[in-house]
Amino acid sequence: MRLQIGKDENEWINLAWQWLHSEIQPGQSVFMPAGGTPQALYRRCTKEPTPLLRSLKMLQLDEILTGPLKGCFRKFLEAERAPFVAQMQWIEHGDQTADVSILGVGINGHVAFHEPFLPRGFRSGCVQLSDEIQTYLELKDPTWGITYGVDAFLQSKKILVLARGERKKAILKQAIRDRNLPISWILEHPNVTLITDFQL
Repeated sequence: MRLQIGKDENEWINLAWQWLHSEIQPGQSVFMPAGGTPQALYRRCTKEPTPLLRSLKMLQLDEILTGPLKGCFRKFLEAERAPFVAQMQWIEHGDQTADVSILGVGINGHVAFHEPFLPRGFRSGCVQLSDEIQTYLELKDPTWGITYGVDAFLQSKKILVLARGERKKAILKQAIRDRNLPISWILEHPNVTLITDFQL
């Protein structure tokens, strides 16, 4: 694992931007996450839609299928990746692979909706969100999502993991120590870069 640390938001964004443009090849397919962590990076991509970014096939990682937030990840990506919407492939059957995975770190060590209670070999499918995720998303009723899993992401040639904030620092320290969370397995990939705003 390669660790890169951005001391502030601008430096963190610059590190991620440089990784995108040095590690990804034109025309490759890329798993792209929704969520608050990559939002600042996406906004730079919107301001500077480089030829490389224009060439990529972008795959949605996961989606909420039921309840008041149904479809909210697609809406997020449509808004934050507006110049690239025509390049997006929305998750339907979870039957795709990608050359590159860009991933966030979930609050309980999950990756996309691959929760800790799912087996390491989980590739894709429909899952019921854990109580922790439901609480985080302020959802009351049982909620289902569709997602790719660690087994799909580990097929990528390269992986970029983005993490910011003290909460993500704590779960990453646990993941590295215990090695039994979905994000732990991602960090075992032979070509994975972790970009944070903190020292582990």
